[in-house]
Amino acid sequence: MALPVAAAIDLGVIAFGVVGGGAVVLAAHALLVAVGYALWLREGRRVDFASAMAGIFGPAALLLVGWIIVHLPRVERPPLPLPELAARARPGQRGASLAVARMLDGRVLHAEAETLHSLVTVMRHGHVAERRRALETVVRSFQPALSPLIALALTDSDQTIRALAAAASARVVQNLAVGRAALEADAADRETRATLIALLADHARANVLLSDSQRGHLRDDALALLDDDNADAVRVEALWAAGDYAAIDALVAGADRPVGGERMAQASAWWRDSAAA
Repeated sequence: MALPVAAAIDLGVIAFGVVGGGAVVLAAHALLVAVGYALWLREGRRVDFASAMAGIFGPAALLLVGWIIVHLPRVERPPLPLPELAARARPGQRGASLAVARMLDGRVLHAEAETLHSLVTVMRHGHVAERRRALETVVRSFQPALSPLIALALTDSDQTIRALAAAASARVVQNLAVGRAALEADAADRETRATLIALLADHARANVLLSDSQRGHLRDDALALLDDDNADAVRVEALWAAGDYAAIDALVAGADRPVGGERMAQASAWWRDSAAA
């Protein structure tokens, strides 16, 4: 009820100002405008842009605009549907794991070959930024022969590089398991079988991120997949890489099969020659 009273007083002040004029009338109108705003907000009425602009003209304008807004036709609109939540196949990555994932899909720039120099030299004596770029390069172009560089980064003095190296090591093992499973699913194909054997042999020979027992199992699995035609030669190479020289001597000494002996003689000629020397 107070707002209509203020509106009536304001209209009277304006009418008096039209007849007589004066600064007192202007000051009284400004005061009533402020009182109108206060009463409008106090009564909890609709607060919007139209009401705020109309209040400049006094409490009567506030009442008029409020009445117009109430009696305007309303358009009912159905609420917009909420977007469906994206289903993740696995939890989102974060931290060092996320950084390694970005290295692998190309969102992290890695060093150019002409500016990198020796990876081992950089990992041992370079600044933190250079060592990190070198590690990114190793991860991006990983081969089992590069695994010693990741192992070297695991002992780096910088905590971030150690975390990245640990995540990269886990990713290498995971990629090996995934790649092996994919190849084993189509092992009947001769080319796929050869690729699987090469994968297992490479990791068994050079991946120092795996334990000795894991590398031994990979080597045995690769040998089990070989045909009899080339098993002897690969066994000699695998035993040489493993440092099991006694087993090579046993293979050479036991090569008395008619056909297999010829293949063994060809495969182990370098070993027999070095032993004779």
